[in-house]
Amino acid sequence: MTETPTETPAVPDALGFGFAEIATLASLRGGDAAVLSAEALRVDSYLGNTDMISAGASSLVARGLATAETDGKLAVAGPTAAVARALSSATRRMEISLLTAEGGDSVIGVESPDIQLLFQPRAYFTWWAMAQRPDLTAAEANLLVVKQHLRDNPQGGATLRRREEGTGQTLYVKKGEGTWTVGTSNRGQQDISETTGLDDDALLAQIRTIRQD
Repeated sequence: MTETPTETPAVPDALGFGFAEIATLASLRGGDAAVLSAEALRVDSYLGNTDMISAGASSLVARGLATAETDGKLAVAGPTAAVARALSSATRRMEISLLTAEGGDSVIGVESPDIQLLFQPRAYFTWWAMAQRPDLTAAEANLLVVKQHLRDNPQGGATLRRREEGTGQTLYVKKGEGTWTVGTSNRGQQDISETTGLDDDALLAQIRTIRQD
């Protein structure tokens, strides 16, 4: 399988992929970064499964998101190539859990040096990939996701962590009286001390810290 090279890959506004398709795109270039991205998107167990990769490739071709070359290899271009490149060259993967009383959802930010994408899970193990807003930094985009969730679910909460961070350091965010309340913890830590009364700028600073910007 190959990725058609492009100077500036067209980043998708919003494009859905099945789990086999995501595994296939992560396998195009391979490498440690692709494995870490596949783990973040919960498809790492399929990377070595030739039947699953073949099914993903067939699905991409059937949907017009890839083409089969005469030598049997898979070629991608445009938005599909942007997703494949981000998966295989990402240096940061931010996991944002969006919590409500009924359960939760999640957003995975996959950030390479030239492409920043947000992945959101949908039904039947599909993922929607969308570009981060170009007028925002990645930290500001993370803040926007959290603010929108807590605006819609004021009794809910959110957590953010950088998956590459070995201690599992996590930032917890909930809505206060016109301000934000945050706490941080490492993996296995039971007690979380809270800081209250943060404004948007202070919350953004906390997000930058957890991102290790």
